[in-house]
Amino acid sequence: MRKSVWLAIVGAVCLGYGQASADQTVKGECLISVKGRTYLDGPCPILLQPGGSFQAGNGRGGTYFATVDVDGATGTARANWNGRDAESHAHDPLGTMKRDAGCWSNASAKVCAWRAGTRPRVDAPSLPVGAAVSWTAGRKIDVPIVIGGSTKFDACVGAGHVIGLDPKGDGFLSVQSGPGGKPFTELDRLYNGNEVVICDEQGPWFGVVYGPPGTDCNTGMPWPTRQAYTGPCKAGWIHRKYVRITVG
Repeated sequence: MRKSVWLAIVGAVCLGYGQASADQTVKGECLISVKGRTYLDGPCPILLQPGGSFQAGNGRGGTYFATVDVDGATGTARANWNGRDAESHAHDPLGTMKRDAGCWSNASAKVCAWRAGTRPRVDAPSLPVGAAVSWTAGRKIDVPIVIGGSTKFDACVGAGHVIGLDPKGDGFLSVQSGPGGKPFTELDRLYNGNEVVICDEQGPWFGVVYGPPGTDCNTGMPWPTRQAYTGPCKAGWIHRKYVRITVG
């Protein structure tokens, strides 16, 4: 019994909230990542339940959410989510998970929930080797990605992933320093399946921000003033032809 109580308290502390004696909804931030793709990353409602269990997100408006049912006796949890089609019920199993700092995760999925203001921030994330080449030394973005301008909505409200690249051809999508070809230069390269946050748009070009899966790029919260994106993630312009929009 003592072990069960201790595990429940540990889970609550890592999620940034006190132990709930009854169901309670608080504001915070959530992350849902399944098979290397991030479906939810930013502000969300969190339903706290006795024993350390919780629900990340609420699924309203066709959004994603997940439930994590903690077993205090084993220190593991069973997680479910509402699937790629953002259904109204969390019927798709994510399997058994173990606690990983402020998250619960296994080899194929991760569910995180943080009370507002408690999410750890990444100072200078970089893409893993092989996911994209490094920016060429001395090159910088010529047309900044402008984000924000609302107190109600996230700084960037769109998301998608790269598709349609021919592996028999170049096999990569150039990230440009501005919305077009010449005179703009190539800053980076993306590949099929790479995820991006869509923050700006000019004609057929998207201004995007991106980093390793699960990275907090500081775009999933309101920025009242419109301003140029300066990090911590990478940013540039890509052609919308090769982006499948999943959010926004």
